[in-house]
Amino acid sequence: MNTGMFESCITGHWFNSEAKDIWSDVNTIQAWLDVETALAQAQAELKMIPHSAADRIFATGKADLLNLDRIKAGIRETCHPFVPVLKEFERVCGKEAAGYLHWGATTQNIFDTGAVLQLRKSHLLISEFIDKALIELGNLALQSKSYTQAGRTHGQHALPVTFGFKVAGWYAELHRINKRLAAATHDAFIVSMGGAVGTYSAMEGKGRQVQETMASILSLESNPIPVRTSCDSLTHYVSVLGQLAAAAEKIAQEIIFLQRTELAEVEENFHHGKVGSSTMAQKRNPQNAQNIVGLCQLLRARVPLSLMSMIRMNEGDAAESNVMDVTLPEVAILSISVAENLYKLIEGLQVYPEKMLENIKKTKGLILSESIMMALARDIGRSDAHHVLYEAAMESVRTQAPFSDCIKNQLVSGDINITIDIETLLDETSYIGEAEDCVDFVLKNTSL
Repeated sequence: MNTGMFESCITGHWFNSEAKDIWSDVNTIQAWLDVETALAQAQAELKMIPHSAADRIFATGKADLLNLDRIKAGIRETCHPFVPVLKEFERVCGKEAAGYLHWGATTQNIFDTGAVLQLRKSHLLISEFIDKALIELGNLALQSKSYTQAGRTHGQHALPVTFGFKVAGWYAELHRINKRLAAATHDAFIVSMGGAVGTYSAMEGKGRQVQETMASILSLESNPIPVRTSCDSLTHYVSVLGQLAAAAEKIAQEIIFLQRTELAEVEENFHHGKVGSSTMAQKRNPQNAQNIVGLCQLLRARVPLSLMSMIRMNEGDAAESNVMDVTLPEVAILSISVAENLYKLIEGLQVYPEKMLENIKKTKGLILSESIMMALARDIGRSDAHHVLYEAAMESVRTQAPFSDCIKNQLVSGDINITIDIETLLDETSYIGEAEDCVDFVLKNTSL
């Protein structure tokens, strides 16, 4: 029976299948073997071990050659996560080559570098889906840059915006996060091969050369000082993924808000056969957006765990390194799934500009109070103009009279003899500022 969220028949479909495969037991062990193979190749190149041993290690460094049942039993017996894997590898590569396996390394060297190899594969998927989401957001922003919509602050009508302006804001934020994530890989995607306490003590004075040669083989960076208790670079990468989660959740929550029956300004893709409720047949729930919110919260909740894992005692601390060992696969799978679902959400989003105009008119012109105020301010000053518009707005809300009539009443009662074109100033589409230009500027000045 599957009990974990990644494999359960109830929740497993929330998560990208390729992401789960990257972090499967078999591929985790394969990543470890890839590190061991690179270590042997580097040491043979530096004449620390025979080339024949390195060649044999390379030829047999395949997870499908190992007996996984024997490894599982060995881990239970030894209470060690890697020694049984090493013993199996020694068995398949033969006694002569086995004598040069894991030469000068310690378990955490293999685990940390292997996890980086898996994380790099995960990063490619994350980036792929973010790029797709950015393309969709860019296209949507351009398509809807003139769709006038009620801008809302604190959940209330504020001033008109355009939907494209809102989307361009999402695009710009996601683009910045994508750049930060790419930059974070430089420090995080590293080989660490310092041995038992990080000083290369068993590397015959060639430790840094071994590590740098491995880095070249694996196309990674070389850790400047492979201290086993340093985890800040990986934690920084995870923290940026936390930003991805926050941005994606914000977008999803906004779509959930705008899809409310009372607003109906947008709607996520809904296909025939999709069910919103087991009892209310009419329900068209924003299920993908809600799933994204849940995935994002699960992802962000793991950022503090990675920060905790930075606090490690002495020259090695399994209590905290274990936390990162189990957290990182979840972070990677969740991040890929968030990015993929965000892309799919934007790709299938339905936008209803006519509902946006209908909703913006619900306050009978109140949303344009600033437009009138700024016109009056040229003659009577901003403070007095604000007072006039405040009283007019309160009257309109209290009496349900059109805002334009209430403005005229306030001008008369205040003996303000100024002629302004109130009807033109209360045209919702005439007061969107530079919203359309902002969309064009963002799309022109950012590139994928």
